[in-house]
Amino acid sequence: MDERRDGLSGTLPVVRLSSAGQTYVATVALLALVSTLADGRAWYLVLVVLTLPLTPVALWVGFYAALAVGAAVGHGPDAVSWPVSLVWVAVWALTAWLNARMLEKVLRRGWAGRWVPTPDDA
Repeated sequence: MDERRDGLSGTLPVVRLSSAGQTYVATVALLALVSTLADGRAWYLVLVVLTLPLTPVALWVGFYAALAVGAAVGHGPDAVSWPVSLVWVAVWALTAWLNARMLEKVLRRGWAGRWVPTPDDA
């Protein structure tokens, strides 16, 4: 019997993005960092547009996660510290990773929704 199917191995399959997907995630993470360090809303706007369609989720999770981390380290909601920036960048990078993964699956399988098993689905 396959170990992955009966739960004995306890490991998840490795999911790797293409080089284009990795570049996209790195670009979004860099823009998230710049948006916390630089003044102006242009960086923030580019970040929001680049992470569509999951932007609302990233905004919601990023706001509350940054607020919670700020409260945990003793900062008010208007203060930006490195832990808050780190959480902000992590949330946006994860959003970009999910977007890239979703797009790669759609490009591989098609939009019709017919599920065809691939090796990384095992």
